Amino acid sequence: MALAKAVEASGLSLERIQRHLELRGVQVSQSTLSYWRRGRSRPERPESLHAVAVLEEILKLQPGTLTGSLGDKRPRGRWVERAAALEGIWQEAAVDLGRAINRVDRLLASPAKYISLRDVVVIGSDRREIEMRTSSVIEAFEDGVDRLLVAKVAEDTDLSTGDIVAKRSCRVGRVRRDDEHNLLVAEIILDRVLRAGDTALVDLRMIADPGADSASADRTFIRNLRDYVLEVEFHPDAVPVRCYSFTRSEKGAPEVETGDLWIGTTASAHLVVHEAQAGSVHGIKWEWE
Repeated sequence: MALAKAVEASGLSLERIQRHLELRGVQVSQSTLSYWRRGRSRPERPESLHAVAVLEEILKLQPGTLTGSLGDKRPRGRWVERAAALEGIWQEAAVDLGRAINRVDRLLASPAKYISLRDVVVIGSDRREIEMRTSSVIEAFEDGVDRLLVAKVAEDTDLSTGDIVAKRSCRVGRVRRDDEHNLLVAEIILDRVLRAGDTALVDLRMIADPGADSASADRTFIRNLRDYVLEVEFHPDAVPVRCYSFTRSEKGAPEVETGDLWIGTTASAHLVVHEAQAGSVHGIKWEWE
């Protein structure tokens, strides 16, 4: 994008650029500048177009260098930002997920990564999954991060995609369901706007709607992750006879058992993964009989 290249060539931070704009009587937030630079939104209002013209002066560009690259206006109500950070979903569902996101008006994915992640899957007395509680720490790549996308993929035997509930430091924004592809996409809004390097806690509950006994829990990693913990809590009246961990190095790769897991007196088992690699799958399976 022309603006991104111009900012990089100038050596100016977004904070300095914003300050130069203010000195010229133009008010634009750093988050807006960040979205313009990454192409996640575009200036269209008259005041925004004026700001772009002033940016050309600040960045020492020929008049029209930026304004001439904007092109035609996007159709209102149908344009959606491309999701750039889809964390913790089935990689093979990413294409279908994109179709679901394209039905959402201006739903933004956050430029952030997970530093640590813990999933707790709860199995009820009927041997079916009740929910997965997810606690994570995210770190912003750049300024202006105030939300992230979360996708929930239902099993073929599930009655529906279930639901997503936010806890404490965040809240659920817009939610869209794609029943054809068993997908639920939710906008998770943070309690503050993050700058580059800032961290935030995100606690969610993924409510399940199973139609059959549950036999596994796992996660596919789109990006590398330093620390991951997966725990499965079984109801005292529904404890499996065997529980073991497994992994796959990439999509379509053969599944490899990595060892039996002890089910303790609390009727739970857990798996710890250090340095999970992008594309890999780590999970727990169990046998009822």
